[in-house]
Amino acid sequence: MHASEIISTAIQPLKPRDTVARVLDLLDEFKLAQLPVVQADRLVGILKDSVLMDNSDPEATVAKLMDAVEIPYVRDHQHIYDVLKLMVQRGLSVVPVLDMGGRYLGAVSEHEALRRMAALINVAEAGSVVELEMNRNDYSLQQIARIVEDEGARLISVYCSDLPDSTRQEVTLKIN
Repeated sequence: MHASEIISTAIQPLKPRDTVARVLDLLDEFKLAQLPVVQADRLVGILKDSVLMDNSDPEATVAKLMDAVEIPYVRDHQHIYDVLKLMVQRGLSVVPVLDMGGRYLGAVSEHEALRRMAALINVAEAGSVVELEMNRNDYSLQQIARIVEDEGARLISVYCSDLPDSTRQEVTLKIN
């Protein structure tokens, strides 16, 4: 699943001439903490709600606040994992998506990313969750899958995470 497939069509990018009042209305409407700023199909930044709250003039424009923007983005071919990683690292509620030429295509909201990630890991599919703890050296997906399938079941999803300050890991299986 790539970024271009999870763009939220409802999210409207900001224009430099938009007023602070309009931006606050859009942030509230979409329940976001940031919105992309686009001019002539080019991403020029992401404006955060914290910058707007410091501005007491509701008629001030986005262009006036442009020195306080950052420009994180993903390319249209990047995986949903890259989108989520950027959201988590930067504390973003929205990530702009650009094509290889740098043209703004749209934005991925945290709500849409979460919804799509849930579909990707088969959250809605019936099954059981099994958590295994093992040494990292002992992990073999092939062996785990063979054991599950020998019992007539099927692996729906598998996730691994290292346990902190340890040589062990947790393997989470969803089995039909």
